[in-house]
Amino acid sequence: MSSSRNPRRAHAILFGRNPHQHDTFDVEAEAAEALGIDTYQVDLWTLLSGNASRALAAVPERGELQLLYRGWMLTEEEYAALDEAVSDMGHQLMTTPEQYAAAHYLPNWYPRLAPYTARSVWIEGTNATEAWHAAQALGPAPWIVKDHVKSAKERWAEACFVPAGATREDFERTCANLLEERGDRFERGFVVRRYLPLKTFGRTPAGPAHLEFRLFFGRGRLLAAEPYHDFDVEVPDFTAFEPLGRRIDARFFTLDVAMLEDGGWAVVEVNDGGVSGLPPSLDPRELFAALLRAG
Repeated sequence: MSSSRNPRRAHAILFGRNPHQHDTFDVEAEAAEALGIDTYQVDLWTLLSGNASRALAAVPERGELQLLYRGWMLTEEEYAALDEAVSDMGHQLMTTPEQYAAAHYLPNWYPRLAPYTARSVWIEGTNATEAWHAAQALGPAPWIVKDHVKSAKERWAEACFVPAGATREDFERTCANLLEERGDRFERGFVVRRYLPLKTFGRTPAGPAHLEFRLFFGRGRLLAAEPYHDFDVEVPDFTAFEPLGRRIDARFFTLDVAMLEDGGWAVVEVNDGGVSGLPPSLDPRELFAALLRAG
């Protein structure tokens, strides 16, 4: 796995908080400090306004820290701006912009995991008719619609799921709802995926909850695996997924995997580890300690 980052630098965590939403990073900061890991904050509002250096006012002006970004999702361009500002101060982000994009955007990771995930097509931009025509290569619906990074599964029936028999007008309505839901954080274009028959384990206010697990990888090694939802289930042995983890050219990332109705497993999503939420049952102290051991 390629990386020019220096592992001998002192490790610290850079927390990026969403200026418009509540977050749980106080718990993670306390966990890091309990392990003796220094923590700092980046002002995301200032960063997103284009002043990356001012956003890092809480970080030591000069030094040689290796910073894990733990925060809300950034675009590739925003993350690159953060990386440049951190580098100008003599520090490094643990994950390079290239590694961030490798795990963050479906068109980047999908070719590496295509046999293990739902068949997918995508377009650049917001032309729903173009996305409809691209989707025909998948065969008839049901499908899932998302952008290059994220779905709106919290609005499952209106902005995510395209049922069997849906017309082009139905599909375009779902795309319009997705655009509305994602707003100015809509990433790059539409992705259409075959709907996989996943094993349903329960329900949430947003819709069906599947038997899904979030796997954290560091340097291609499995660091932690916990249920995505707050379910009391036994965690299977996921060591067989480590070869898949080595296919992603990123230092710290997640695989979300779910059980199919027939008992098999499929990769549902991939994302950068720094912007992936922690499952309710995962102790951040255990994850951070494992990540540091991985180097």
